[in-house]
Amino acid sequence: MRRGYKWVDRELARMDPDTDWERMISLYVGHRVPEFALAMMVYPGTMRMMRPGFGSATLAHTGKLETRPRRRFEDGNKFLMAWMVDGLSSAAGREATGRLNRIHLAIARGTPHLPGNFDDVDDFVYPLVLLATSADRVQTSLGLPGTSEHMKTAWHRWARTLFRLLVRESGPLADEAFPEDWDAMTEFALKFESRPYEGTESGHRVATAMMEFFAEYWFPTPLRAFGRDLTRYLAGERVCRLHRIGWLSPRRERAVRLFLKSAFLAQRLLPDYRRPLPQRLRQTRRGRSAASTP
Repeated sequence: MRRGYKWVDRELARMDPDTDWERMISLYVGHRVPEFALAMMVYPGTMRMMRPGFGSATLAHTGKLETRPRRRFEDGNKFLMAWMVDGLSSAAGREATGRLNRIHLAIARGTPHLPGNFDDVDDFVYPLVLLATSADRVQTSLGLPGTSEHMKTAWHRWARTLFRLLVRESGPLADEAFPEDWDAMTEFALKFESRPYEGTESGHRVATAMMEFFAEYWFPTPLRAFGRDLTRYLAGERVCRLHRIGWLSPRRERAVRLFLKSAFLAQRLLPDYRRPLPQRLRQTRRGRSAASTP
């Protein structure tokens, strides 16, 4: 493959999203997405996903986000790289899906005090919809161009296919309904987010742990307050108030919006990555491990 300064869009334009969606997602995520953008999706996204009280209670039960947040972040990245970059049909993608199904069912068996915590279809639909649409929602909220039409189709195919591979407590999701297209996914997300939810102590505790880890992992000490504000902004005001982690003043919100807008504009100007995202993540992980070794 011949590559120039900006080559990903050129390759994507040659593909058919109805048939090549798996290759399109792999190419886009592998060579366009920065490591920091992945982190911005994972942690605030998880805070959005755990609006139902049993969601945060389940995460609190495992204890991983509070006691081993870095390990949780790295494990989550491995799933996403297997699904997005290796591809859902690859050996790595199939193994990751099977492993997640086993993990979910094992946690369900270990939390009899949270009956049905892995059985509501909507709680499987929403995370996949959020993964597919979150970047578009952030960029358009900043007045920037969002996801292209052919990538919208590819993302929908990816999310729908992964959904049909998952298993809930009462059985496979293969025959359950999933939003029929991109517009239906965004409509589903808005309706899911507008439901009434009640805050919980576990939600506050887990959300606080995620916010603190994101700020400490990605920002030097003098800028960690800004890192927490960035997490809050990406999670959204309703989520932050639900989990009681505070919201931004108008001045701080403007600062975060300016940062994000500048970051997205810079990404449009910078060259596409030649090394795939999993390789960049491994290098960063080794570098941080070496730096933390006495």
